[in-house]
Amino acid sequence: MHYTMRSEDHRVKGERLRRTLAKLQSGDDYEVVIETCYAAAVQFLAVLSQGRLGRHHDTHKGLARFLDDAGLPEAATRFRDLEALRASRFYGAQGNGQAAKFAREVLDAILAAIH
Repeated sequence: MHYTMRSEDHRVKGERLRRTLAKLQSGDDYEVVIETCYAAAVQFLAVLSQGRLGRHHDTHKGLARFLDDAGLPEAATRFRDLEALRASRFYGAQGNGQAAKFAREVLDAILAAIH
């Protein structure tokens, strides 16, 4: 059985992840900061697309393309930024406090687009 979360459930989960982010240090915890920003972005992008389109994509796979196809290219670009940070952190060893700071900025921009 496939369950699609309601927009409010996505918002609640995203806010819970933001509270977790507030406890983390960008330098020491950069991997977890980036990962948590990514997870929160998935939740808040569901809220954004539900609000603007009346529908959303429930998973991270294919989310950027969904956003592009739905006429939300800026949101797609921001999500791709977070995807690139995740990839470089795990595979390129380029994670650090600056990468975590950028991840937080991307998440803040996504939140600003909702309001």
